[in-house]
Amino acid sequence: MFGYRSFFWVLTAILILLEPVVTDIRRDCRKETGVSWVALRRMKSGDFEQNDPRLKCYLKCFMARNGILDGNAEIDVQRALRHLPRSLQHSSKKLFNECKSIPGTDHCDKAFQIVKCYVKYHPEILHSVPFL
Repeated sequence: MFGYRSFFWVLTAILILLEPVVTDIRRDCRKETGVSWVALRRMKSGDFEQNDPRLKCYLKCFMARNGILDGNAEIDVQRALRHLPRSLQHSSKKLFNECKSIPGTDHCDKAFQIVKCYVKYHPEILHSVPFL
């Protein structure tokens, strides 16, 4: 019985020590791209008319690190759906398949165009998915 308790405490200690290793994707993408808080807040309020390359690359970074975009900026629809509230998953599948065909000038712009297309039909996503 003592062996199981020891194992439990060692496992608990290891898990506690590993927790800080988990990265904050949003923070890392903000640092990597240098996107401003102003641009992020404007996007969160629905302003997709801004032409900020750092914002576009932030979205690419965020989506790629969450497994939604691959190295060619192609969207993985099934993974994207997993990040959405259940209430939006069914209607979003067709929408993602439509939005993924929108061209972009580069990978960052492609990510931005996908998000812009999606938000056009489901603006409520800006309040239910933590982009910031």
